[in-house]
Amino acid sequence: MMKTNAIEKDQEVKEQQPKRYQIEDKQGLVWTFQKAEQVRQEIAGKKKMMEKSIEFYQQQIKDLQAELDNFKSIAMQYAQEQIDEDPNWEFKDSPFGRIVQSKPSTSLQVADEQALVNRYKGTEFVKHVEEDKLRWGDLKKTLSSPDGEHVVNSDGELVDDVKVVTKPSKIEIKHKNEKGSWVTKED
Repeated sequence: MMKTNAIEKDQEVKEQQPKRYQIEDKQGLVWTFQKAEQVRQEIAGKKKMMEKSIEFYQQQIKDLQAELDNFKSIAMQYAQEQIDEDPNWEFKDSPFGRIVQSKPSTSLQVADEQALVNRYKGTEFVKHVEEDKLRWGDLKKTLSSPDGEHVVNSDGELVDDVKVVTKPSKIEIKHKNEKGSWVTKED
């Protein structure tokens, strides 16, 4: 009984499928190639239409980006004028955008790593595996720049192989992304 049902289902599936064309002579082969070429040309046409659509939308995006950049430029000019009058000025009153100003900051950067390795060799700040390797993160925690120009270690000794990098304050325009977070980068 089970075999009969399986055979009947296979028969039904075969009957539902359209009969496949079979080539019987050269004329049929020519016709098959002609149909295949028509399909190939249709595919090529669709690809060309797709490329033109992409080019069309890319140009629209480029034009819109230029318009967006223009609006941002106008907003930045206004913000700069306001900050020139009041250095603490910020704008957070719109659900469509904000203008915030980051504070100036400084960071330390290695100027000569090998000189630092030589100076701190044998301490916790230099790790020796196959060769001496500076543990910059640990060393950096012990360094400071009291005057914003020179770097000293925890003993107050001047460290010439590290430089102070100052980043000025920066004005940023922020907008909400799809997740609802305020971001500066465009989606």
